[in-house]
Amino acid sequence: MREVRPRFRAEVFRPDRDDSVFVTGECRVVNCPNMVGQPTRGICDSHYQRWLSTRSEAVDFDAWLAGEDERLARRGVPPACDVVGCNRSTLYRGLCPRHAPRWAAAGRPDRERWLAGVRYTPTSDGERDCTFTGCPRWTNGPGNPFCQHHHSRWTVAGRPDPVQWQADLRAKAGMRQVPHVNLARLDRGLRLEVQYGLQCRHDEANKRTTARAVTLAVKRLADAGVTSILDLDEDGWRTFFGTNRRIYEGKRLYASVSLKFVLDTRIRLQRLLIGDDPWADQYPREVWDLRLLGVAAAGLRFLRFGGIAQPWLGELARRWCRWRLAQGLTVSTVHSNLLGLTSFAARFAAHAGPAAGPEQLTRQEIESWLAGGRPAGHIGGVGRFLRDVQRHGWAPGIPGNALIFDDFPRKPASKPRWISEHLMRQLESETNLALFGNDDARLILRILIHCGLRLKDARHLPFDCVVRDNSDAPYLAWINHKIHQRAAFFPIAEDLATRIADQQTMVLARFPDGCRWLFPALKVNLDGARPMPDISFRDYLDTWLRRIRLVDEHRRPARVTAHQFRHTLGTRLINADVPQHIVQQLLDHMSPQMTAVYARLHNSTVRAHWEKAVKVNADGHTAAIPADHPLASAAWTRLSLVRAKVTLPNGYCGAPVQTDCEYANPCLDCRFFITTADFLDQHRRQRDDTDKLIDDAQAAGLSRIAERNRRTLGRLDAIITALETTGPGQVLAGGTVETLDAAS
Repeated sequence: MREVRPRFRAEVFRPDRDDSVFVTGECRVVNCPNMVGQPTRGICDSHYQRWLSTRSEAVDFDAWLAGEDERLARRGVPPACDVVGCNRSTLYRGLCPRHAPRWAAAGRPDRERWLAGVRYTPTSDGERDCTFTGCPRWTNGPGNPFCQHHHSRWTVAGRPDPVQWQADLRAKAGMRQVPHVNLARLDRGLRLEVQYGLQCRHDEANKRTTARAVTLAVKRLADAGVTSILDLDEDGWRTFFGTNRRIYEGKRLYASVSLKFVLDTRIRLQRLLIGDDPWADQYPREVWDLRLLGVAAAGLRFLRFGGIAQPWLGELARRWCRWRLAQGLTVSTVHSNLLGLTSFAARFAAHAGPAAGPEQLTRQEIESWLAGGRPAGHIGGVGRFLRDVQRHGWAPGIPGNALIFDDFPRKPASKPRWISEHLMRQLESETNLALFGNDDARLILRILIHCGLRLKDARHLPFDCVVRDNSDAPYLAWINHKIHQRAAFFPIAEDLATRIADQQTMVLARFPDGCRWLFPALKVNLDGARPMPDISFRDYLDTWLRRIRLVDEHRRPARVTAHQFRHTLGTRLINADVPQHIVQQLLDHMSPQMTAVYARLHNSTVRAHWEKAVKVNADGHTAAIPADHPLASAAWTRLSLVRAKVTLPNGYCGAPVQTDCEYANPCLDCRFFITTADFLDQHRRQRDDTDKLIDDAQAAGLSRIAERNRRTLGRLDAIITALETTGPGQVLAGGTVETLDAAS
């Protein structure tokens, strides 16, 4: 296997001390030179085992660290002679080679009394420092390069060259200090495959891989008795690794790091075998492994064509899916389309037989399939498939009318899914927010609440996502992934801008060289290339909702989703009198119809303003009903309906929707005309224009036109006078100004 570089071909793999994939840092014991492989309490394996063997409930971990560090500090330096002033290392009973014989010659008296009477006297040749790196002791004489302690070690080593001996010791110590993987138990071919896996993990630099996990993988590979990792498929390896241990099943499959290393290596070996043309390998298969094609998405690894019984239809499905993926469509879209096509193929085979040809795929077969009540997504996928096949001429035998036109089931009107204010008070409580289990996810939640982003857009916020205008007001700059990666902006408060700045500081502390994302993934993300996964935030959110015991108005447990915060913000904005087109711009909706989902809720808000306004009809009389009137709600409903029908330049048409207008143009003479003080300026301009028309008509001798405009002028005078004399909370009823009921 030529792809394995020489550095990774050794029987014992030893990463560099600064390797970010296989090494997690230095041991927390300051005087310990070992590097950490398994990040358990931040200490090396040796000290972790010592902690397990010496710990007790009465021992604090930090206190144990301090004691262990002190022990190492003492062990690292040879002890000095007990004679005051002597700095030679000891030979026997705390005495150096010079003073130990003197004590023995004195008859080995009590050491304390003997030491009290002995004084150090320098030698005639002076003292010389030990040449061993870092040793503070003296040598045993001018001709000896080392102290007693290091002289003994040097002698046992065979008295090699002192400089080379020290270099070899440092190299051996360095190898011991870094976690390593011994591959000697594997056969040569299997060993090369593991070495290639280690090389790929190192080059990709995005997954933390501990030496302990790889060592366990090596042991399991040796126990499996295989000659290659490719001898077993993925299910086979999962079963083998799962012997006598629990395999988690559910929406997500959890695998040990050792098993994951083996499976990742297996995929890389498959890619090597496939070469530069993965489509040539995958295209004929009934199951496409999307990882080998380089287009896999989270949760979607395979496209399965086995459910399509007709060979010619299966070939068309493969060709169409390959073309769709090449166009850049998401894997989830292609997968959904294939599910619909598989459903259609099953119905087609059951009705016309598995041997049915293209000419039998008629409009009648399509209608038969549609009659089964298919999901709209499946109908759309099959319709797109048939159109593309016809357009490209991939199957000339299919009848030209075998298409899906307007056969989609009627889609019910979208309903807003806002969160009640009772729940929002609990969700926005700072006390409850403090209980959120992750700082990054907590800030995402704040952004969802205050800016209404979709979860995908919030997770993919760029690192520099706050911009300011010329007045220094902050805006959140985000990318609308649903609408062609469009850039959008949302005004934010300084408090939220400050929190984002704090998040940026934390990201830079984790990735000093910079990171693309404001919320990088916490795992499998050593290079910062991945944003926080969708499932991670949802797990944090669900855990938090259980922790704060979210309950509805009836004290029943409640649950909310991330997207509901978007609906809630839209509803709040509408009810705060923000114009609908502004809400559309803030939420970056594609069309007004999307925003109209929230607008349906704002009648109560707008009604409150109309109850406080003065409604004046064409006669200058009020057209409003007091709020406590039995017909108030019905009247408001009617006014709301007709506002949607006709809005005039200076008011609204109050005629029922079903009424046909009897005038060529909206006219002040119409009994359905309604206006408010908001249109005073328009009325005054119309009065001036009408007065000029009368003068011009009289000058031209057009008396009938002048008379008609005098009637209009009278109507305008009455309306303007009524609106000018009406104050806040007052109405004009029968020419008399009256105060509306306080409840209005």
